[in-house]
Amino acid sequence: MDDNSTQDVQQVADEEELFRRLTVQNQLAKKTDGTYRPSSAVYRSTLGDISVDIASKTTPEESIKDAIALIGIFAKEPKELGYPVVEDPIEENLDSGIEENQAHALIKVEGTMTQSHARRLAKVSSWVIPPC
Repeated sequence: MDDNSTQDVQQVADEEELFRRLTVQNQLAKKTDGTYRPSSAVYRSTLGDISVDIASKTTPEESIKDAIALIGIFAKEPKELGYPVVEDPIEENLDSGIEENQAHALIKVEGTMTQSHARRLAKVSSWVIPPC
C-alpha cells in the first residue's frame, strides 16, 4: 500500500488514538451477557478508506455528532496490518453543507478490508461513548 496517495500526506503516529463513529445498529454485536461490543462491520461497512478522527485534535462530543456510539483504536493497530493512517483535514464548504474537521484522518484501504483484519480491529477497539 505504499503508493503516491500516501507519500505526500502526513502519517498519523502509532500512539495516536483514533475515534470511529458507529452509525447503524449492525455495527454492534450483542454479547451473551446482554452488553454490546463493536462488530467487524465497523471496519467493513464502507468501500475504500475508513473515516476516523484523531483524538488529540478533537473531543468525543465533537466527534460523535449524530452517531449511536463512538469507539477508540490506536493508529498502530491498522498500520500493523498494512493499512496506512493519514491526516485528511476537511475544510468547511458552506455551499455543500460540509463542516470543517481538522481532526479528520483516513485508514487507507484498497477495496474492502478483509474479514479477519476487520475482526481483529473490532476486538482491540474500545468504547469511548458506548451505545445507550
